[in-house]
Amino acid sequence: MRPNVSHAIPLLVLFLIATAAGCLTTTNENALNVLTTEEEIQLGRKMSSEIEKEEKRLDNPAIQTYVRRIGERLAQQSPRQDVPYEFTVIDNPEIVNAFALPGGHMYIYTGLMMMCDNEAELASVMAHEIGHVAAKHHGETLTRQMGYQALADIILGRNASQGVQAVSQLAANAAAMSFSRAQEREADRLGMDFLFRAGYKPEPMVDFMRKLAQLEQEQGEGRQPRFLQFMASHPATEERIASLDAFVQTYPLDLRNQSPTYFDRYKVNVVDKLK
Repeated sequence: MRPNVSHAIPLLVLFLIATAAGCLTTTNENALNVLTTEEEIQLGRKMSSEIEKEEKRLDNPAIQTYVRRIGERLAQQSPRQDVPYEFTVIDNPEIVNAFALPGGHMYIYTGLMMMCDNEAELASVMAHEIGHVAAKHHGETLTRQMGYQALADIILGRNASQGVQAVSQLAANAAAMSFSRAQEREADRLGMDFLFRAGYKPEPMVDFMRKLAQLEQEQGEGRQPRFLQFMASHPATEERIASLDAFVQTYPLDLRNQSPTYFDRYKVNVVDKLK
């Protein structure tokens, strides 16, 4: 299954599969049975394998290397260094999206990259996704939605036929994983901190979110043909944009003014090559 919101299998299906297998455990947001790091990595690898069966990797080693270096620069700022951060560009100009899997693998669509005006904007999206990984939001969310035992059975390969189906469905929903408002706010705060400490100007995170909100509005009015997948799982509410704007103000103005956006570098390495 392709990880596309319009074709993603509802999480209710995952609930029914887990229930049918007799392995759903009751959880709540205050008492999560979170995956261990090794379990998270294993699950992420299984999901990544399914995603790459359906999605087309961008056949441009220079852009892949460029994006990987941005990701590595940002990931160095993360307090979580027990997962192997990996970064892959997917060749699909019609999809505006980027998402991370449990265990640190991230996918970035060329449609989103073409939306960015500079490297700092792309880095801001990637930093936000690293924030989700750093805060272990994937394990928390999947445990709450499915139950620990259901996830453990998938990871350990119990009931092979159901396990393959479940992993395929998890992969199909990966791009549309819905995090809580508190998790999104935490990923925003962590992401902006990673962005700034990696040497980027933090304002582009707000700029890009406003741009996405405008695009979403235009799409709703029928003027935008691209399917805005990123906003389906990361809604740019006015409250969220205001919070991001407030986060920016916590960084010294003189340092913000000195921090680059790398407009020219992004144009040469990405925009000109994707035209």
